[in-house]
Amino acid sequence: MSAINLTRLRIQLGLLIPQIQDTSAFIHGLREIYQFYADHTHPVGEPPTGVFTLPAFNTPLVLNREILFNLSKYCTEDPQLVLDLIDRLWHEPEVELRQLAAQLLGKLPPDNEEDVIKRIRTWSEESTSPEILPFLHQNASSGIRKTNPERWLDLLNEWESAHQDWLARLSIEGVIPLIDDRDFENLPAIFTFITPFIITPSKDYHYDLLTIIEHLTRRSEVETVHFLKKAISLSTDPTMARFIRRTLDYFSPARQESLRNALRERQ
Repeated sequence: MSAINLTRLRIQLGLLIPQIQDTSAFIHGLREIYQFYADHTHPVGEPPTGVFTLPAFNTPLVLNREILFNLSKYCTEDPQLVLDLIDRLWHEPEVELRQLAAQLLGKLPPDNEEDVIKRIRTWSEESTSPEILPFLHQNASSGIRKTNPERWLDLLNEWESAHQDWLARLSIEGVIPLIDDRDFENLPAIFTFITPFIITPSKDYHYDLLTIIEHLTRRSEVETVHFLKKAISLSTDPTMARFIRRTLDYFSPARQESLRNALRERQ
C-alpha cells in the first residue's frame, strides 16, 4: 500500500475529476487510484475494512474522504450526473466504492429526496451483502434525516408493516441512525416505532433490539428507562423479563434497580 500523500492525491484527483461527465472513464480512473493506494497484504474481508465478505481495496479512510470532498459540489450542481455515478459505484464489487455511493447519496439536495429513498429501499431489499446495510442507512439517509426525518421514518414503517422478518429487521436497524443523530429531537417517535418489537421481543430480533436500547440509553437514559417501564406494564409476553434483564448493564445502578422493581411489580 502506498502511503497517502495528500498533495499527490489531490493532484491525482484534480486530473480525474474533469472526466466525471464520462462515467465509465471516471470509474476506470477511480479504480486506478484505489488500486494505487490498496493494501494487498490483507486478504479479502480482513480488517481494516470492517466488512467481512465483500472484496476490498483496504485503502485508508482518508482516500474516500478526499474523493467525497471533491465530488460534493456536483451533488448540488448536477445531481442527475451524480445519481448515474452512484448507481454505477453501488454495483462495483469493492466495499469502498459502495461506501462512496452511500456517502454521495447523503449529499444530494432535498429535491432528490425520493431518488435517495428509492435507492435505499431497492438496495436494502435486494442486497446480497447485508453487512453493508448499516453503513448505507447511516450515510445515505443523512440528508433526509436533516431536512425531513419523518420521511425516513415512513420508510421504516413501510418495512415494518410488510410483515416479513427480513424487512422488519431492516426497519429495526434503520432506526439507529435517527437515534444517533443529535439533530433529531423527536425521541417519542422512536419509542412509538419500536414499542411493538419491545413488548413482544422475538428472539430473532434480540440482538438488534438490544443494540437499539444501548443507543437510546446513550442518548437519554432517563427517557429510555421511562419507556421500558411503560413497555413492561403493557407486555404480557413471558420472555419480556428475560429481555429486560439483558439490557440492565446499559444503565446506572439506580436505573437498573428501577427496572428490576418494574419487573417485580409486573409479576
